[in-house]
Amino acid sequence: MKGMMNLIFLLVFIFSALLTKWIMIWTDAGRERIIFGASIPVELRRPNQEYHRQVEPVIRQVRRRSWQLFGAEAVLAILICLLPRMLLAMTFWTLLICLDIFLTFFLYGSGNREMRRVKSFYIKKEKTSRIVYADLTNSGRVHGLQPLPFFLVLAGNLILTIFLSRSQPDLSLAFWVLMGCQCLIVLLAFLMDRMRNRVISTDSAVNANYNRARKRLMAGTMLKLVILSTCLPPIIWAGSIENPGKLLWNKQIFTGCFTAFFLLVVLLIGLLLYRMRQVERTYQGQIQLDDDDDAHWIWGMFYYNPEDSRNLVEKRAGIGSTMNMARPAGKWMTVLVGLMMAVIFVFLGFCTVEETLPMRAEIQGDEIICRQLIVNERIRKSDVREAELLEQMPKSVQRTNGSATDTCLKGTFRVGQEKGCRLFIRRDARAILRIHTGQKTYYITGDDDQRTEELYRQLK
Repeated sequence: MKGMMNLIFLLVFIFSALLTKWIMIWTDAGRERIIFGASIPVELRRPNQEYHRQVEPVIRQVRRRSWQLFGAEAVLAILICLLPRMLLAMTFWTLLICLDIFLTFFLYGSGNREMRRVKSFYIKKEKTSRIVYADLTNSGRVHGLQPLPFFLVLAGNLILTIFLSRSQPDLSLAFWVLMGCQCLIVLLAFLMDRMRNRVISTDSAVNANYNRARKRLMAGTMLKLVILSTCLPPIIWAGSIENPGKLLWNKQIFTGCFTAFFLLVVLLIGLLLYRMRQVERTYQGQIQLDDDDDAHWIWGMFYYNPEDSRNLVEKRAGIGSTMNMARPAGKWMTVLVGLMMAVIFVFLGFCTVEETLPMRAEIQGDEIICRQLIVNERIRKSDVREAELLEQMPKSVQRTNGSATDTCLKGTFRVGQEKGCRLFIRRDARAILRIHTGQKTYYITGDDDQRTEELYRQLK
């Protein structure tokens, strides 16, 4: 199982790293209108050969550094696969993916800085007020999203979520979280479809056709992602059903389905980028008006303009939209994303530290204390009705709420047909103390088997 999980994380890392670099460095640098987030005025495009002789070395240098970065990260990925504990490996996989995104942003920002430096030789004063986003006649009413298919998919997924939650109550929270994520995707699709249209020409028909083509591609891709996301709850349900004697087969099917789901998501995003590029090429010769607001783009990625009333603006790197960080909504979103990242890293750090600490169980006064980093269980001795020393755990153990790492099982589990059991055990334990209080059943181990046996003798 450890090898399968490492394979999943390796594929996630490779495809996310390549996709991020393709969107931000390789594809972006091939544009005429924007290169590394720096807008290129019409007068500095292909006809100006001297300008492009200075631009090409910048593009080659950033691309070369991106390949060097990917090579170094590939070595780190191989080393992570050699780590003995899966939770520790998951922590480093998460850190590696975040590091890749940060360093790719850094390379993109360095390219943006160089492009603006080269541009400053030809345009002495950077323009800050020529921002073109006002629509012309009917182009302001152009949308590409049809609401009915999205609502039908959401209704179908709601029925599926209710059914699966009743058949697997232990996983109901996970199913409803996935339902919430699907609703967020739909909300994002509607927000992106309602973004103010770009004006590239004085001809209203050109503007309408250009924006309609882009929004239809975006809406179609978002609908496919919503439909694809309905496959996740059945995959999780199928991977969690009891299958005595064929548990490994279940895990293999689950791993294969999850990997296929991720690859399909990457394929959809890549196909969207390719088709967006085709639209840009189709209308390249008709672009007469363009934004020149580099001063409002931090590193070419983050938009900050207090004078702009828009909350959402089109990204310069890749596809989709980004928040105007000068608006109240943008500021709150920035704080929320920062808090979410902090919570993720604190959680991973807590899990890593928790896995490496020993599990201690001892009697203090009238209580049995189970502690690992914090006190996990308190059991009153007077409540104990039965104590039994087992040589191994029953085969059928399913987690309801808690942690299941390479070294320990903690939290609420279903053991056999008994629900609501509280576990505090080491996976390598050969002596397990089973305690029944009349209301709950506990499975406990100390930091070694001798301590567990001593605790059993004290209770007897």
